[in-house]
Amino acid sequence: MLQLIKRCHEYSSGYKEYCQELYDNNVIYFRPANPNHMDENWFSRTKGWYDKKEKGLVEGQPISFHYWAVDDGKFIGEFQLRTEFSEKVMLDIGSIGYAVRVSEWGKGYGTEILRQGLEIAKEHGMEKVLLTINEKNAASIRVCEKHGGKLEDTIEAHNEAEGHYLLRRYWITL
Repeated sequence: MLQLIKRCHEYSSGYKEYCQELYDNNVIYFRPANPNHMDENWFSRTKGWYDKKEKGLVEGQPISFHYWAVDDGKFIGEFQLRTEFSEKVMLDIGSIGYAVRVSEWGKGYGTEILRQGLEIAKEHGMEKVLLTINEKNAASIRVCEKHGGKLEDTIEAHNEAEGHYLLRRYWITL
């Protein structure tokens, strides 16, 4: 059974494999950590930074909670929740981000990660969340709409990984 768990050292090698799959398959809609920068000390080296993000102590970054999706001991994907509606959240990253490792696509994991993630957002007192999705990411659009996502608008956006693209902004009321 799929579970969203807090980041932990036990699954750091699975996270690296997941990142490698996304990079190897040139997945640009959700860019995780670069696997080339992940050595055996990577998890412990980054743990403090992630802990600070949860407390809003990283300048220029919204409060953010990171979860890893695991199923029967296997790393499946990740979920991120940002509880503030900063300009970056509104116009770029959204309040929710999620991804599934390429080898597990098409098995319903994205739908389940988002379902569980919406419950986490409720636990954080959120009444609604914003998902920002590249208009070419049909799978994520389907998952979002399956969970009641209502399209607010489509805006022009740009980032290093995707270049210039159209970004759909969806609200989900919790």
